[in-house]
Order: sequence, then structure tokens, then C-alpha cells
Amino acid sequence: MDPDLPLIEALTAGEDLALNELIQRHREPLFRFAFRYLRDETAARDVAQETFVRVYFKAASFKPQSTVKTWLYTIAVNLCRDRLRRLVKHRSDLPLDVPGDDGVRTEIADPQPIPSEQSAQADRFKALQRAIDQLPHRLRLALVLCTLEGKSQKEAAEIMGTTPKAVELRIHHAKVKLRDLLGDLQR
Repeated sequence: MDPDLPLIEALTAGEDLALNELIQRHREPLFRFAFRYLRDETAARDVAQETFVRVYFKAASFKPQSTVKTWLYTIAVNLCRDRLRRLVKHRSDLPLDVPGDDGVRTEIADPQPIPSEQSAQADRFKALQRAIDQLPHRLRLALVLCTLEGKSQKEAAEIMGTTPKAVELRIHHAKVKLRDLLGDLQR
């Protein structure tokens, strides 16, 4: 049983407080997903907020063929895709490596590596981020959902409206494309 279904039913029945509970449960995970996909904090917060606005107005149209969580992510995915199109238009004159705090940390094995190693790791991480940004939407979405968000291929397939096998293939193609894009940065 979907633990969020009673909240959607309550929201449909006019109990607006049910939306608050949905927001409490899913705001942060949706924000993290949107942030990892868009790499823009303001845009990610907007996507998370807009997701719940849409849930409020479209709760009655929810079909329990999938979970409420999957429905929320599907809404967020569509909003991210639309937002990314707008961000790309506004960023078109900026380099892809504009400095900014993206909230993602690289793991460093040695607690105090020498500065040249830190610089090399940071450069590799930035190159990886640029390469992920260059992936087509379908490949990037599958990679972000499964690799960064930890979703199963089945969950990702439900969110993306495809099959788990298609998700598996998209992740494989994303990794191949990343290897091509990164070239000699591979060890």
C-alpha cells in the first residue's frame, strides 16, 4: 500500500493540510534530485515548489497505477526538462564551468592530499560535471536517477515512463558517452 495515497485522497476531498504532509515527506528528496539534474539551486527550489503546486491542483487526476512518489518525480522530471531548456538559453553565452557551489563533494582518500592532487581531483570532477551536462536528456535523466539518486531501474522506469530495460540501456549509453567525452581523463 502506498503510504502517500491517503494524503492524495484527503487533498482531493478538500483537506489542504494533506499537502503539508506531502511536502514534509518529499520536498528535500525532490530538491536534491532537481539540484543534481539542473545544478542550479534556485532552479531546483523552484522545481520542487512548482511540483507541489501542480500536485495541489491536479490531485484529483492522480491515477494510482503508480505510487504517489513516482508521480511526484514524474512531475519534477518534466519541470526540470522545461527549466533546463530555459537555463541553457540564458547560459548560452557563459562557459559550462562557471564557478559556483553545487553542493556536491568529491571524496578524497587521503585526508590531506598535496595541493596539486587536490587541483587535479577538482579538475577531473569539473570535467565529469561538464560531460554529464552534455548528455542528452534521456541519458542524463537515467544516470541521475539511478546513479546519483539511488533509484532502482524499476523506479526510474516508472518516473521516465519506460521499461527497466530501457533505463538500463540508457545508463549504459550514458556511461559510454561519458567515457568518450572524458577521453584521456580516465585512469
